[in-house]
Amino acid sequence: MSTASTPGAVLAQRRLGTFGGVFVPNVLTILGVIMFLRLGWVVGQAGLVQAIVILLIAKAITLLTALSLSAISTNTAVGAGGAYFLISRSLGLEIGGAVGVPLYLAQAISVAFYLVGFAESLQLLLPNLDERVAGSAALLLFLGVAWFGAGIIEKTQYVIFVLLIASLAAIFTGWHPVADPGATLRPAYDEGVYFWPVFAIFFPAVTGIMSGVSLSGDLKDPARSIPRGTILAVLATLVVYAAMMVWVALNADRAALKENPLVLLDIASVPPLIYVGLWAATLSSALASLAAAPRTLKALALDKVAPRFLGRSIGRSNEPRVALVVSAVIAEACVLVGDLNLIAPVITMFFLATYGTLNIVAGVERLVSNPSFRPTFRTHWLASLLGGAGCVAVMVLISAPATIVAVVVIGGIYFLLTRRSLDTAWGDVRSGFWFSIARLGLLRYISSRQHLRNWRPIVLVLAGSPKSRRRLIEFADLIEARRGFLFLSQVVTGDWAELLPRQRKIAEALNGFIREERLSAIAKVVVAEDFEQGVSTLLQVSGLGQFEPNTVLIGWSDDRLNQAMFAGAISRILQLERNLVIFGEADAEDESTLTETIDVWWYAKENGSFMLTLAYLIHADPAWRGHRIRLLRIIPSEAGVESTTASLKETIRELRVDADVHVIVSEEPPMSVIACESRNAHLTLVGLSVQRMQQSEAPLATYAPLAAQLRGHFMLAKSWHDLKY
Repeated sequence: MSTASTPGAVLAQRRLGTFGGVFVPNVLTILGVIMFLRLGWVVGQAGLVQAIVILLIAKAITLLTALSLSAISTNTAVGAGGAYFLISRSLGLEIGGAVGVPLYLAQAISVAFYLVGFAESLQLLLPNLDERVAGSAALLLFLGVAWFGAGIIEKTQYVIFVLLIASLAAIFTGWHPVADPGATLRPAYDEGVYFWPVFAIFFPAVTGIMSGVSLSGDLKDPARSIPRGTILAVLATLVVYAAMMVWVALNADRAALKENPLVLLDIASVPPLIYVGLWAATLSSALASLAAAPRTLKALALDKVAPRFLGRSIGRSNEPRVALVVSAVIAEACVLVGDLNLIAPVITMFFLATYGTLNIVAGVERLVSNPSFRPTFRTHWLASLLGGAGCVAVMVLISAPATIVAVVVIGGIYFLLTRRSLDTAWGDVRSGFWFSIARLGLLRYISSRQHLRNWRPIVLVLAGSPKSRRRLIEFADLIEARRGFLFLSQVVTGDWAELLPRQRKIAEALNGFIREERLSAIAKVVVAEDFEQGVSTLLQVSGLGQFEPNTVLIGWSDDRLNQAMFAGAISRILQLERNLVIFGEADAEDESTLTETIDVWWYAKENGSFMLTLAYLIHADPAWRGHRIRLLRIIPSEAGVESTTASLKETIRELRVDADVHVIVSEEPPMSVIACESRNAHLTLVGLSVQRMQQSEAPLATYAPLAAQLRGHFMLAKSWHDLKY
């Protein structure tokens, strides 16, 4: 993500190592304002036992996230943007941006969170001090420090790290045991306070694992530094927090723990070092967040998720100074709110959403067995998915309404980014995920028992130029009915050498048409010496295993040459055991003048069942639901009307199709009767006769008079199960 133009410049920018670039910023952010100002309150409310449970749940989530983070970061070169970079390069720009924007806001708000904590501690020392003024002054100072880049932040954090260690030493060398240490083992929640709200206030204490990742663009070796520095920071701070909880429970009674935010002053052997450590921790955390947030925003801007000007630098430095100023403005707005307990849950929800997504990324990458996912740090997919599930569960337990708001915000951003159709120059895990699902589904489908009862329309559409045959494509889509699949195909006939270069362009045009029309289809283009060979080739190469076309849809043509060309192709289609449908477009200029009926002309059971199924699928479309399906049959005498009617009604009951039965007595030629009865029907389905086609050089000539007389759409259909008719 660096914008430097030379390799030397890139190396000059990437100057931070594991200790200074990951471990120290993580530890300083984790051991921050919560430890000094809210740890005693957490133990006082929840009791030592439940406080340890809160710590273990929070740390389990962050440890699982750290493992997932380590796996992802050792699989790819990590660029600027930290967690956003990793998510967007794995799940795609839309999901990355949907999570990256809340992540950026959480980082910017975290700056205010730590500064408010700093101001609150100052007010305890100087009661007349205005917290908002103190927080704003500190923010202005840190804006100046961050202006000069990651190098100054690194040097500043070393000093703060030493001061933090000194304050911890002062705490653990202080010893003022209470008379009854067991009194604080059990919870004693105030009215309106219970386990999960306390967890929500404590959780920001463990969210510092993103500090090192957010500086990924400044690390010498991100793939090595991020796993080591992050996991060590999580484990080290787990020990510190557990020891602190036990220590305050032993050295302070419940009243002091609940009511005195700076109870550590009464415990420490050198009380002034508590202020030093508190200020060091809060200010360093604020500084780390102020360094991380602009880099996330810059990455969002460079990927065009955020406005591009937000990623610009000012002056010769490559620091994201425009993003820095914007982040400072957001932080200042939150500083003016000035309520630590109000800001903490907001940060918790945003970070949990980010952590959950990171875990899902790592779990899905491993689960789909993408060959390109080869991290040097390995973690089981189950651990990652458990981490993701834990994040979601904790979000709901903390606040179901807030979780819904977070989901709506992330979903809204995702929707907007999807509508913008942003182009990316990288692949992501989504294709691997769907490949695995498709592979599993195909293997299960192929091994399953195939039966006509489970028939689905997988249609090979001989579309030619689809834009000139929109009605044909429309009816193909109606037949598919979101229950099958379409192969939108074209046969290019002629010399192989001359036409092969055109094949890819035609396929690209077909794919473009499929995307525009949002069809459940893929494009298939073959080059063949003649049409018959092309159709035969298409039927043999389209699909995979048993997931292959079972029906061929061709457009009707009045051209006798085209009909002659179809002769061999139709024969091949039936020989290869595929159903055949020939579609003719309505002659009526205004379709509203047609009768709202779908006429199905019955003769043989197999073919009739096939046509009724087609009618049922078309009727399922909202535009056709107002039409009535009519099942019609011609018989020569009145004597058979009652039995034929009963037989047809029994058939539609078996097939579970809502249709009206009409039995027509006539000795006229069937084509004449059909033309007369269905002349104004919106759609007419008629069975094809193999015998009639074989008796003529132009196999469809027999049906030309019928096609000329019907004003509505028509389909000539043939099920390969019934080759006698």
